[in-house]
Amino acid sequence: MPAELADVKEFLAQGLGRAPRGRYTGGMRFPALVLLFSAACAVLPEGSPTLVRAVDAPPASADSRPWYPSNRAPLAPSAFVKLPLGAIEPRGWLRRQLELQNSGFHGHLGEISSFLRKPGNAWLCPTGQGDHGWEEVPYWLKGFGDCAYLLGDREHIEEARVWIEAALASQRADGYFGPRGNGAQATVASTEGAWDLWPNMPMLDALRSWHEFSGDARVLPFMARYFRFELALPDADFVPPYWQHLRAYDNLWSVYWLFNRTDDAELRRDLLALAEKIERCAARWEDGVIDWHNVNVLQGFGGPTFFAMQSGVARHASAAERNYREFRAAYGQVPGGLFGSDEVARPGATDPRQAVETCGMVEFMFSCERLALATGDLTWVERCEEVAFNQLPSALTADMRALRYLSAPNMATSDRTSHAPGLMNGGPMYCFDPHDHRCCQHNFGHGWPYLAQNLWTATADRGLCLMVPLESKVAALVGEQGARVEIECRGEYPLRPAVSLRLALDAPLRFPLYVRVPSWSDVTRVALNGERLGESSPAAGRALRIEREWRDGDTLEIDYLTDAAKPVVKRWPGNKDFASVEWGPLTYALEIASETRRSGGSDAWPAFEIVPSGPWNYALALEDPSIEVVARDAEFSDFAWSAEQMPHELRMRARIAPGWTLDRHGLVAPLVQSPVRALEQSSEITLIPMGAARIRITAFPVAGAGVDVHDWPPAPVAPHPRWSVSASHTFVNDTADACFDGVEPESSADASLARHTFWPHTGGAEWIQYEFGAEIEVRGSDVYWFDDTGHGRCATPERWSLSYRDASGDWHALVDATYASPERDRWCAASFSAVRATALRLDVTLRPEHSAGVLEWRVDSDPR
Repeated sequence: MPAELADVKEFLAQGLGRAPRGRYTGGMRFPALVLLFSAACAVLPEGSPTLVRAVDAPPASADSRPWYPSNRAPLAPSAFVKLPLGAIEPRGWLRRQLELQNSGFHGHLGEISSFLRKPGNAWLCPTGQGDHGWEEVPYWLKGFGDCAYLLGDREHIEEARVWIEAALASQRADGYFGPRGNGAQATVASTEGAWDLWPNMPMLDALRSWHEFSGDARVLPFMARYFRFELALPDADFVPPYWQHLRAYDNLWSVYWLFNRTDDAELRRDLLALAEKIERCAARWEDGVIDWHNVNVLQGFGGPTFFAMQSGVARHASAAERNYREFRAAYGQVPGGLFGSDEVARPGATDPRQAVETCGMVEFMFSCERLALATGDLTWVERCEEVAFNQLPSALTADMRALRYLSAPNMATSDRTSHAPGLMNGGPMYCFDPHDHRCCQHNFGHGWPYLAQNLWTATADRGLCLMVPLESKVAALVGEQGARVEIECRGEYPLRPAVSLRLALDAPLRFPLYVRVPSWSDVTRVALNGERLGESSPAAGRALRIEREWRDGDTLEIDYLTDAAKPVVKRWPGNKDFASVEWGPLTYALEIASETRRSGGSDAWPAFEIVPSGPWNYALALEDPSIEVVARDAEFSDFAWSAEQMPHELRMRARIAPGWTLDRHGLVAPLVQSPVRALEQSSEITLIPMGAARIRITAFPVAGAGVDVHDWPPAPVAPHPRWSVSASHTFVNDTADACFDGVEPESSADASLARHTFWPHTGGAEWIQYEFGAEIEVRGSDVYWFDDTGHGRCATPERWSLSYRDASGDWHALVDATYASPERDRWCAASFSAVRATALRLDVTLRPEHSAGVLEWRVDSDPR
């Protein structure tokens, strides 16, 4: 433990109501932070053999007794056990990330965000009244607090404590806590139910961390009272739609956390009953991906697999893997480990230009960290680090003073422009702005702190496992006697796939040490005190179990790739057969010449755009597939996921694809099938890790030759460039210009096209109007309606009609007009006698509780 952290813990011990040393109130079986630093050691005989073998996971059974709280019967035994906050000291670049987060906008969000203003804040009121009582405060607190605890930042720890104390003080006699009444009003529509329990779920995360860090004895009985409140609610009032219904398994994780820390048999029975109630009332994620909001997917997909620890039902146990494969197959045929949803995934929007929320990144990482603990499956650790290294760093500026809402594998600009409907969201989704992007602005902060806490785990057989080999130091209890060991991990992973471990012990000690081996490792080489233990290729995707009588100063060196291992080109046949470049855990991106410029914000906390100043539309020239690795002059100690501080780059040949441009939405045009038409002359391009590229191309078309190549279609030309359009209302993510952009839909649910909708207006009268700019003859008209029934609430209208304005400015109905019934997936025509008009209006009557939209509205006209 760092000296400054020990000082802070002693400082915090004052006035916390800490339980006596050696045991926590609430029946916690193992003193997570007290015994961790005791030093009882058993001296074993010298000369014990070193045993090395590859395993899927440590052995776990009902008789397993790890030194830290783990699953108690009837929950399935834990192969891997989370160590308490403080047992792992992050070092190297991860510590630097935490320091940047702490000094960046998230560490100062109280100065920026209106949701964290203290006067009148419902989260600070003992009776829960006031403002801003929804998810933003707990979203922020669980990252802000954990970051401060890991760094030992006294000022920030005290700030976190202000909010923790207020949450604890807000508990009612019936066990409920937090905002209520008007104070609990959601920022966005949340539920029509009597109780919105969603905001309390992330607050429980914050309280768990506070307890692990401080030993605050009040947390466990506080949680027990709250969970009994939840148990007493009728099923009909418990986690009804929307957000709480889809994210209810976050509540379950806290229930199991308390279950594993109490010896109160009656409370344990109640907690198991509550777990069954959560499964009974929560969204049915075991049936597949049931909601395509990206954060709901990445937060909820693994929930039933958490419950499988209690149920033992195969359908629950397999849900996380089935759901993961479903969303990756449908929308995730892209580099970086996630899927292209923007905010909500849309049929047809599967190109690498589709993005994911910063919230989604950190929630997926948290899901993976928990799934590894719940299942013992190391695949989830690899999936977690894929997102941590390739996605999360570039969602923020390198100095972590600003973030953006969305990031995509292919994005040639990161500006303030609205790119809807190419992106599902309107507004400045790509702008790096510390004042904007509400949910991600508060929620991203748990990503790095939670990763730091999961670099190592305890194991069921009283050993340790190195899960993510980042530079760190762990201090934990191991072996049959619970002796203390410290292990330092040194290295530059993931940029150099080799690490060394050094052990510190008071006396020789026998215990198993596990090292996760990634699936991409060709041959893992391990050396103990300079002597090679052999090569283990079958260990890829598994773990090496090394058991021996360890001694003070023992050193273990692990190399995950042979010297012959080179970067590889991966093809994606499920998505236009594009190519990406990978090396170990990293995906590489084109380094695009760029310009960073200020775009709003404040002088203290400015916002920024990044725009290209050089070409980006390259197709890989794989007729020369060689990839050169070139060292850069960069100090790894200063590493902060910026292009300038990458220690190496890759170089390969590529050719400009002239047909590949930005489209009318300002986005990289969707890929066409490879091979593609490209210039004959190739040039050398530079690739850097995707996580350091804030504008980038990671999904490359492959250049072809001859006639058997594909090219991008020409941009559609608006048929009436001098006309203008207006509407009674247009949804913020849509545009009325879509009505006459000349792009013909494939279906009424064609989400790849620009559209106009009246959302969220429902059940009333609306209109769209063309201004011709001169008097013309109008002879007919037809409409292609937007209808996303089954996915959303836009439907064809109940009825529609047309009216026109003459040269004198008077409006007239088309008295002899006949109108086709408004139907899906077809042009619906209006027939009438020709009229002279200066404007034409489309009037619609919306169906009850439904909105409507238009993909294209054509007018048969003669300008004479």
